[in-house]
Amino acid sequence: MRVLLHLVAAAAVLGAALPAATAAPSKAASFATVVGDFAKASHFRGVVLVADHGKPVYRQAFGLANEEWRQPNTVRTRFRIASVTKTFTAVLVMQAVEAGRLHLDAPISTWLPAYADQPFAAVTVDELLTYASGLSDRDQTEGMTPYQQPLDAAAFVARFGSGPLQSPPGSRFAYKNIDYRLLEQLLEAVEGKPFATLVAERIAAPLGLRDTAVLRSGDLVPRLASAYVVDEADATATLRADPPYFPESFGAAGGMRSTVDDLLRFDTALREQRLLNAQSTATMLRPHEALGYVAYGFWTYPCSVAGRDTRCAERQGAIQGSNALWLRDLDHGRSFIVLSNSSEADLQKLKGLLTDVP
Repeated sequence: MRVLLHLVAAAAVLGAALPAATAAPSKAASFATVVGDFAKASHFRGVVLVADHGKPVYRQAFGLANEEWRQPNTVRTRFRIASVTKTFTAVLVMQAVEAGRLHLDAPISTWLPAYADQPFAAVTVDELLTYASGLSDRDQTEGMTPYQQPLDAAAFVARFGSGPLQSPPGSRFAYKNIDYRLLEQLLEAVEGKPFATLVAERIAAPLGLRDTAVLRSGDLVPRLASAYVVDEADATATLRADPPYFPESFGAAGGMRSTVDDLLRFDTALREQRLLNAQSTATMLRPHEALGYVAYGFWTYPCSVAGRDTRCAERQGAIQGSNALWLRDLDHGRSFIVLSNSSEADLQKLKGLLTDVP
């Protein structure tokens, strides 16, 4: 009995000592190390969230939400999500398709007869969703100028939709905002409500997204991060406030704000098919390989996450200092959401670091 007690005691001592030396770090610790090192090296400011099947495994805020008042970002900070807005728009379009109010292969003049004599009258809903309309991309080539005056969807289309098509509809991918502003007009025509109301009623309210909404200039938005850009022409890399612009001029193409937790709820609802049925979800995520793997509101492509071959659905957004990255592992349920209020950090580099963590 005495020998047995000595063996038990020795085993207890060894057992207490071994885990600290041999135990693998937790997922949270692994991500904390990777993201923490990146944040220090790149002056990242924003919030990073990693989740498995809708459950957060890592969530951390970095840097300042407001440089002038030295107010820190928190996990509840609201950010301008730029073109992640387009995913909300795509969901609303697919809901209208499910209800039979829109058809993917029908010309937009079916619902917008005022455009019947325009060169883009025969462009389809599918071609708008995949940036293959052939419309001018002047809203991209003119920098921020198009957004420094308030333009609703109709005014935006009138300014940038005139003139001949740049390519036959469906033949070529060309990223631009006008395609999604036309979708905004379509939605408002068939649903009879403003885009902001549709987001609130069809997505935000059912999912409890209390921090997600369409931005309007002049609104006072609590907890909204200020955004900053690095002046590339300045050799000292001076950080400056974003130049002024009107979020309503981005509209359904880039005019929303949200938080990482709200975007995770949105992510989970799409995964669980609570916003769209199985057929609509598959249609939305179907990659158009000839157009660079673009899908509706995402890019869907083969990828590697945590050392496993899988399929990714990715959506990025960038307007000056407001930058967003949303990556979904479709086969294994891991999601990465990054919202930032500065152009200082390379989110593509961060994506590579995050997806390498086991």
